[in-house]
Amino acid sequence: MTGRVFARKLRFAHSHYPISDAYERDYLPGKHWWSSQREHVTAWLDEIDGPGAYDRASRGLAARHAYMHFQCAPGLLWIAEALGEDTSIVQFASDSAAGIGRGGTQCAAIRRVIPWERIEILVSQIR
Repeated sequence: MTGRVFARKLRFAHSHYPISDAYERDYLPGKHWWSSQREHVTAWLDEIDGPGAYDRASRGLAARHAYMHFQCAPGLLWIAEALGEDTSIVQFASDSAAGIGRGGTQCAAIRRVIPWERIEILVSQIR
């Protein structure tokens, strides 16, 4: 699955969910260019197969690569919530990350609880 296909599948979701919104409020305060994690995540996924905002040298990167390299903890939580992951699992992932270290460390903690393989299963359940 490409990043753009993944973005299309996520566009159906709500802009805001309680756990990802609380995480962003508590651990990523301040102003951002995005109005929601849906906007943030889907814009990033749309650009993953080109140079994008970060002038990436690689092109055609898959959705798995995007999920594994996205460095915004509330965005990863939003993806799980948007795909219908069990609330207790998303909350556990949020608690596991709970502002530890830098963004990459927080994302790694979330991905240990909600790995790409689980995201693939959830995506496959979307009609």
